Amino acid sequence: MTPTLEPHHIMKTRHLKHAIIAITIAASTPALVAEETPTETPKAVENEMVQPGSLTAIISDSATFSTLSKALKAAGLDMVLGNKGEFTIFAPTDEAFGKLDAEVLTKLMLPENKEKLRSLLLYHVVAGRMMAADLQEGDLKTMNGEKIKLDVKSDEIEVDGEKVFSSDVPANNGVMHSLGVVLVPKGLDGFAGLDK
Repeated sequence: MTPTLEPHHIMKTRHLKHAIIAITIAASTPALVAEETPTETPKAVENEMVQPGSLTAIISDSATFSTLSKALKAAGLDMVLGNKGEFTIFAPTDEAFGKLDAEVLTKLMLPENKEKLRSLLLYHVVAGRMMAADLQEGDLKTMNGEKIKLDVKSDEIEVDGEKVFSSDVPANNGVMHSLGVVLVPKGLDGFAGLDK
């Protein structure tokens, strides 16, 4: 004869099942939360914003432009040149920045001079992708609002009288041309000893 369970036995069994399920869920919840919480959110966001193959990525990957890379980050322009859009940058090398007085560079990198640093760097950037063959004699408006003067010859290009020594380095959002000097916009004339 099969034993029958009293109603209070059935209730105890149900409570026991619910208790076991509750304990199991409680025990597994921290693990689930830990798995779902991204541990490298800033890196993920940065990688999402700075695209591989962008001007920012190319500049930061090159040992020749480490100072420019730091300056772009300090000015908050690394994300601008690291994302969508089309830009042409006349990029000063580390050697070019080395020609500036060390005090000038240090002062430019200070948070309170961020806008001045942005202005200096944007004087090297033109909207749109302009290969060497696209550059024409005359004035060209930069992204800081001032104009640079281009002198285009068959064998060389000069920007504000300074020779471009490496041109047409492609990026997925523009092109880079290298300069051996830092160009100084008129708006920064006299700042910390900068001269035009």
